[in-house]
Parts: sequence; C-alpha cells; structure tokens
Amino acid sequence: MNIKKIAAGLLVLLVGGMIFSTLFHIAAGFYDRRSYPVPGRLIDVGGHRLHLHCLGEGEPTVLLEAGMSGWSVDWALVQPTLAQETRVCTYDRAGYGWSEPGPLPRDSQHAAADLHALLSGAGIEDDLILVGHSLGGLFVQYYARTYPEQIAGIVLVDSVHPEQSLRMNEEDRARYEGSLRSLTRLSSFLAPTGLLRLAGQPVTTISAKLPDEIRGATRATGFMSRGYRALDAEMAAFQQSQAQVRAAGPLPAVPLAVLSSTLVQDFPPGFNQGSIKNTWDELQADLSRSATLPQVIAGDSGHYIHLDRPELVIQTIQEVIRMADAD
Repeated sequence: MNIKKIAAGLLVLLVGGMIFSTLFHIAAGFYDRRSYPVPGRLIDVGGHRLHLHCLGEGEPTVLLEAGMSGWSVDWALVQPTLAQETRVCTYDRAGYGWSEPGPLPRDSQHAAADLHALLSGAGIEDDLILVGHSLGGLFVQYYARTYPEQIAGIVLVDSVHPEQSLRMNEEDRARYEGSLRSLTRLSSFLAPTGLLRLAGQPVTTISAKLPDEIRGATRATGFMSRGYRALDAEMAAFQQSQAQVRAAGPLPAVPLAVLSSTLVQDFPPGFNQGSIKNTWDELQADLSRSATLPQVIAGDSGHYIHLDRPELVIQTIQEVIRMADAD
C-alpha cells in the first residue's frame, strides 16, 4: 500500500470538493439575488448602502431593530399589523440581509451612525419609537442616548443589558461569550467555501418560525458570506458596544417598556438554565426599573418574543405609542 499516493488522492479530493462547493456557493448566491430582490430600498449612508423597508403611514415612526444575526425579516409577524395604524420601518444592519458590508468595528457607535444616516436619507428625522431585540436592544439604547431629541418612546425586547459582561462571573462569561465567538469566527471562515450552504446552515436560526412566503428569501439571504462576517464582527465588538452605551449618558425621559422571555430557547450556544439565565433575568429586571410600564414577562416564549408571542410585542408597542401621543 502506497501511503503517499493515498494521501495525495485524498488531498486532491478535498481540494476538488472545496473548489466545487465554493463555485456552487457563488452560483447559488447569484441565483438568490435574482430570485429575491430587495423588498424595500437601498440608501447610501456614506460608502455603503443599507436596506430600509417601511410600511404604513403616519406618526410616530416605529423603527424595529433586529438582534445579532437577524435583520428585517425577523419582524414579519409584527410589522404588517402595526403598519395598519402608523409608519413602521425595518432595516438591515451592515452586512445582513440586503445591506452592504460596512467598516469595522461593528459596535454601538457604528450601528447608530449608520442608522442615523439611513433615517436622515429617508427623511425620517424625529418622533421615533425605537424597538430593539437582544443586541439590537443595546444598539437602540445607544441611539436613544446619542440622539435623544428624536426619540418618542423605547421598547426593549429581551435586550442585552449594557453591564451584561461586567455582571457575569468569569466562568459564565467565558462559557457564553467565548463559545459564541468561537462559533462566529469559524462560521465566518467557512461561509465563503459554501460548506455552510451545503450543510443548510444560514446565519439566522429562526427561518422555521417565519411565514412560508418569506422563508425562502430568509434562507437565501442568510447564506450570504457577508452576513457571517457581520455576525462575527458584532460579536468581536460585544464588550466594546456595552462600554459605549454605559458612557453615552442617560436614556431620554420617554415612555419605556421592557419585555422579557421565560424559556431558555433560541439563545446562543453557552447559554443554559444555570447561573447565566439567572443573571440574564436579573439584568432584565434591572432594565425594567427605568421603564414607564411594568416589566412584561412573555410566558411560554423563548428569546425571540416577537416570533413566539408577536401579539404581546404588538400590544406593548401600541401602549408605548399611546403614551407618547399623550405626552
């Protein structure tokens, strides 16, 4: 048996397989872009374009901010209903969905600067109800502290707390953030090879929760390599994003609601029923101490409350709109 020949043959098969999967990924991406055109519009925010999708008319404008690895499609069960009474906008942060990649780091400051430029380009300047899920909730907190004159209300949906990394003990933080960063780094490396597409692993994990009519578009845009890079960049800047919010000053004195999940479901790897979840619940209660409304506990809901219990999220946003209109 010639070991060298066998090893060489295996190497050729491996290289050939990688070339095939990469070419397949490129071709499939081209097909997906033609099959699922931009549902909203692309607006230049200074060197790259972001996707903005607005439905409905009137004021205030509700802006829905997705969490890490999410984009505008996350809000498919919330946006159409709310749009019956006012203008409701979703968008894709740089690299996600239909948006182009943006400069590094992908932290709170860059996310807020992009969003501010996007809204200005769309002619949406003030009277905003900001709704943020998970990491998007952290970005919403930074935006509201930085541009308080634009804000009419805030809704935090199972949001990251700006002191989350500080309050977790070292072991829990390593398990939560370390395992997630390892996963995002590996995914970012593998995505251009097409292996994740072949394995059926889009950057988002929630396509099964979405309506049938947008599930195909969600998976197609979720296989784009830029989405994995955006995810890794946001995770790399996770602690920096929290520090920026802590340094940005207080939230504006506007109606604020906090919705929190009950189930350890759809959380990132490393998140379990033990002390990490206990710390998360404590941080949610802490966020609610500044809220205008009592904390809303979403029974029978995992991390994606807007997909597990969309009616509860809609009702809470409507209540914040009523309170903002009364001010």
